[in-house]
Amino acid sequence: MAVEQELRRRGGKQQLLGLLATLVLVLLPAMASGKDGVPRIKLSYKELLQSGSGVAFQGSAEGMGSQSLLLDEERGRLLLGARDHIFMLELENLNRNIRKVSWPASRERVELCKIAGRNAQLECANFIRVLHTYNATHVYTCGTGAFQPLCTFLEIGGREQEDAFYLHVSSAESGRLKCPFDPWQPFTSVLTDQYLYAGTTSDFLGRDTAFTRSLGLHDRHYIRTDVSKDYWLNEARFIAAHPIPDTHNADDDKIYFFFHEASRDGRDGGSRDKDVHSQVARVCQNDVGGLRSLTNKWTTFLKARLVCSIPGPSGVDTRFDRLQDIFLLPTRDRRNPIVYGVFTTTSSVFKGSAVCVYNMAEIRSVFNGPYAHKEGPEHHWVEYEGRIPYPRPGTCPSKTYDPRIKSTKDFPDEVISFIKHHPRMYRAVYPVSREPVFTRVNVDYRLTQIAVDRVLAADGQYAVMFLGTDMGTVLKVVPLTQDNWATEELVLEELQVFPAPTPILNMEISSKQQQLYISSRDGLVQVSLHRCPVYGRACAECCLARDPYCAWDGHACSTYIPASKRRTRRQDIKHGDPSSQCWDVEDTTSYAETEERLLYGVESNSTFLECVPKSPQAQIRWYLQRSTSDEREEVQPDDRVVQTDLGLIIRDLRRRDAGVYHCVAQEQHFVRTVLRMALRILDGTRLGSGDPPAEPPPRYKDYLHLAGSPLPAVERYCEQVWLRDRKPWHRVPSAGKWKHLQEKKKSRNRRQGAESHPRWVPHGS
Repeated sequence: MAVEQELRRRGGKQQLLGLLATLVLVLLPAMASGKDGVPRIKLSYKELLQSGSGVAFQGSAEGMGSQSLLLDEERGRLLLGARDHIFMLELENLNRNIRKVSWPASRERVELCKIAGRNAQLECANFIRVLHTYNATHVYTCGTGAFQPLCTFLEIGGREQEDAFYLHVSSAESGRLKCPFDPWQPFTSVLTDQYLYAGTTSDFLGRDTAFTRSLGLHDRHYIRTDVSKDYWLNEARFIAAHPIPDTHNADDDKIYFFFHEASRDGRDGGSRDKDVHSQVARVCQNDVGGLRSLTNKWTTFLKARLVCSIPGPSGVDTRFDRLQDIFLLPTRDRRNPIVYGVFTTTSSVFKGSAVCVYNMAEIRSVFNGPYAHKEGPEHHWVEYEGRIPYPRPGTCPSKTYDPRIKSTKDFPDEVISFIKHHPRMYRAVYPVSREPVFTRVNVDYRLTQIAVDRVLAADGQYAVMFLGTDMGTVLKVVPLTQDNWATEELVLEELQVFPAPTPILNMEISSKQQQLYISSRDGLVQVSLHRCPVYGRACAECCLARDPYCAWDGHACSTYIPASKRRTRRQDIKHGDPSSQCWDVEDTTSYAETEERLLYGVESNSTFLECVPKSPQAQIRWYLQRSTSDEREEVQPDDRVVQTDLGLIIRDLRRRDAGVYHCVAQEQHFVRTVLRMALRILDGTRLGSGDPPAEPPPRYKDYLHLAGSPLPAVERYCEQVWLRDRKPWHRVPSAGKWKHLQEKKKSRNRRQGAESHPRWVPHGS
């Protein structure tokens, strides 16, 4: 049914075949990659707190419904906008010297909100959605006000009034088109040069969407997008907005904003169903609207399609079409930050997320390219090939460009008319290398947020991505470009940062504090950017982790600090090869030590050889060295020998299976033996009598028959029952004791009506 719906939506069998072929290209590498994409460290919420690298904000229920964060690294504080409250917290310790102000919605507004059918707890309150630094002493803030948004100033004190922290509630004004009505609706805003730019809805029902500009409490230059849905915005959901200079001339400064919207292009197989398109748009900061047309409307508004997809056969791409978040990573050139975008799919065929990286030069190139034009009965978008008026539509008024045009009110009428009907660029913006740097397909979560940190390591600079999900987890990922230009997705960590699954709403990163601040409906959590000791206590373990924040300092895996001495820099992010870094290190923890075990098996029964490497990214191979040979041969899985993530299952033991089994782990080019297990085969005919065995009796049940189901059930049985119940025995019980235990077990089994399962295993098995 899902495929048929996708067929109708895409408009044709040929396109569906291309789509399915693309899905095969996406899914097969994901399934065949084995350990690729598996995080090296996976910590639960409890383990994160116990490690000392995570701190939860201990505010009461007032701190729930966390909506907005304002990071002030210079003063070492964080403002948190929550339900009916604004908190001021210390960056070093969220739970020290907590200050708060209360700003609830009026009782009348709460009652009207309930009458309108809204949820009393989740919607009918004042959720703080806007927190922006206005000047050295004031923060501009807005809240939803139980579906009647309000805005005012929060005084935080300057050098002379460090203790000031209060709201100017008496001077609050309407927050319409500055703050959303709905507390959970996507929304963006940015304040620059004391002007507020916001993308939101203008009505209670959330139908009219607009990108606006207003000035604090005095809307002297109020500007908004045109209401024409066919050309400008259609059910837009705004994600981010950033001021980015285009040239050294301040008159060319622009606001770039990112959103996704419904589209009826008619280019996808003639389908009239709504598709979702992600867009990047821009306006000039000195735009004051038109004189006769587009009065109080943007006259420089242009938008372009933002594409994040995996190229497929026959030109059909696997699209990640719904934009979720944007992060701008600054560079030395303020005009050219690196743009990171998180996308998800709207397809009914598969579920997935991706991260795409864009170049600002490419974005500007698209805006300087051809315009799009609607024509024909199907209203297809085609390239505009007619005459383009002067000055070029979308250009900011500048004295250096044309002294006669001092403001947008001086634009000729034909320029205004052209921009009104041609705000869309024909070419789309594609990511660097034309494909995502990170993808997740057919997992139980979607990516929702991103924050990126630039980290200096021994072999260069790396961008470390922190990706929030809708399940309350954070992934720490380093995209690597190898020598052959292939991209490797290096997943370092997966952290459960909230006690229960909940979508992550906001993330702020502090490179100065080396902390990540994460908010959701359930509160706020502070997480360290790194936890180097968790990787292990050996040089090889630290090197294999490939974390740009961490290096082996000669004694432990600790935070990397650039130094001139070579011995202090045991780090290899690109290749993760301990043999080139740790060969001369005297490792007191002896990473190379190999564990040795002795295991007994019964002929014609099954046995389980457990071997779980310390690193989940390691590939495991098994080798058998028989007593009659000095050579080792690799164990090849078949119907009788099954290899699992927990170890090796031999279903039908034979005499020739006896020998020493070597469990070998390989990461990158580093190979080591994790475990040597000597397996001895006992004659099954000697067991079953009441006499005590000459050796400690083995576990002889066939694990596959006990489970009665495929391999995953076997793993669960071995993990939950056999491993849980085994007990070390340092000596064999006496004959009398053995007989007493056997009679006691038979008596218990008769009462329970269950089959006896021996639990006597040798020490160390």
